[in-house]
Amino acid sequence: MPFNKRKAFFGLLIAGVAGALLFPLAIYFIGFALGPPRPVPAQQPVPPLLADALWARADGGRATEFTPISHVSMAQFAACVAFEDWKDSTPGDAQRVAACREYMPALQAVEYLSGVHMRDANLKTSFREGLGRFSTTVWLTRSWTKAEFLNTLAARGEFGLGLRGAEAASRHYFGRPAAEMTLPQAAMLASFIGDRSTAFDPWCEAAAAAEMRRRILESMRDNESIDAAALNAANASGLDLGPPPPNHPPCKE
Repeated sequence: MPFNKRKAFFGLLIAGVAGALLFPLAIYFIGFALGPPRPVPAQQPVPPLLADALWARADGGRATEFTPISHVSMAQFAACVAFEDWKDSTPGDAQRVAACREYMPALQAVEYLSGVHMRDANLKTSFREGLGRFSTTVWLTRSWTKAEFLNTLAARGEFGLGLRGAEAASRHYFGRPAAEMTLPQAAMLASFIGDRSTAFDPWCEAAAAAEMRRRILESMRDNESIDAAALNAANASGLDLGPPPPNHPPCKE
């Protein structure tokens, strides 16, 4: 039988496309087989001010819900980042990713929450942990609502100084429950999300804390959850921290 180059070419092309489509799907199911059970969303509703601040910290933009991660959304996101990268040669990719967040809003924050879920299951950084985190991230965008995500981020997130959960963090930093936080307090607390270290201390680094708060407030303004007047008033306010805890070490000069 003579070798048909045209048929071979199209056969390889079809096989390549099928492989590209099936490979992520296979990784998705393998990740669930090797990883911990899927996370259950927190039920306690997050206070509205904090919810808007956390969504701004998550780079959610003006999206009202998640965009499910799929071949199409991943391709759109990658193409957008590549185009933004071509337009802008400055170091770092934070602005380029932010410009493309409409294709997969809050992506990095969803991955962060997936990582927290892996650590809570006592999985260290490894191939298995990476597969589980990938599968969980994809599943969360397809299964959870925005409200469920924000409730869980507030309940299980890390807010600096070894604090877990917004309620404990609000009482620690401001001496009040999360539901009673003001706009500038909610923005500053949201800016701490994801910080597992004990190095940053707002009582000793007030200028840095104010700058972190400013970035969240500006994102909230861009998301249209607050207006310019609220932004300016919050930026001009003090940090409104409560007294430091009794065991707080003295600030270094």
